[in-house]
Amino acid sequence: MTLDCAPSLAELQNTFARALHYQATGEDCDIHSGNFTADQRMQIYRNNFIIGLSEVLQASYPMLHALWGEECFAQVARQHVLSNPLENGDVSHYGQYFDKTIKRFPAVVEAAPYSLEVARYEWQIDLARQLSNQQDQASDLRPLDQLAHVSPQDQARIQLLFKPGVTTFQSCYALFSLQEAINTNNFDDLNLEQAEQGIVVSSAQSGVWTLALDEAPFQLIEHLQSGKTLGEIPPSLLGHLDWLTQHQLLAGFTLTELGE
Repeated sequence: MTLDCAPSLAELQNTFARALHYQATGEDCDIHSGNFTADQRMQIYRNNFIIGLSEVLQASYPMLHALWGEECFAQVARQHVLSNPLENGDVSHYGQYFDKTIKRFPAVVEAAPYSLEVARYEWQIDLARQLSNQQDQASDLRPLDQLAHVSPQDQARIQLLFKPGVTTFQSCYALFSLQEAINTNNFDDLNLEQAEQGIVVSSAQSGVWTLALDEAPFQLIEHLQSGKTLGEIPPSLLGHLDWLTQHQLLAGFTLTELGE
């Protein structure tokens, strides 16, 4: 004599997750049929699941949605949802590998070859939002108003630190200008083939903003973000420090030890 053991809650949850990705049926999930079959009921769950995560992707990639149109974006988003199982309830990182899904649509890449770079750009914006919520700061961080008290012989040891939501981006396409063109619906002066670099910023005070930069201020930011002190940065770039303070990008500074 054999006894049929009911599946555990964990087993049912695992089977249901697989069914959402068409890897199990409604019957496997112990869904009871009525006016609709078990799999028809499961399809309702699938549709809502795909729509919900597609909306998460659309929020992360509004430029791609605008460039491709609703139908194309929905197809790529659906493929991403079905190919990338949601591992927990936190969807903040869900769009991280959207560029890999785009590569599975060669017709899209051929028609809009800038799509992969746009995806990379929009994920950097999303990442800046995530970073802006972090509160970790160096234990020896000093406020900027104490810079005036640093002795001349110690000024080369100054290491300026950015606020958490400040990141940089550069591309062979004019993506900062493309974003502005989409936002204003004015593409008249857009030269997409022009390389651009710039800054992506997210903060509670200013929200999210982006700005294309000339080479010199961009290099300065890159040097600072790599951890270089003022003494290690080419003097020709230091004239752009005022721009960083004017835009409130800096969290403070530290003094590095000699020989670090």
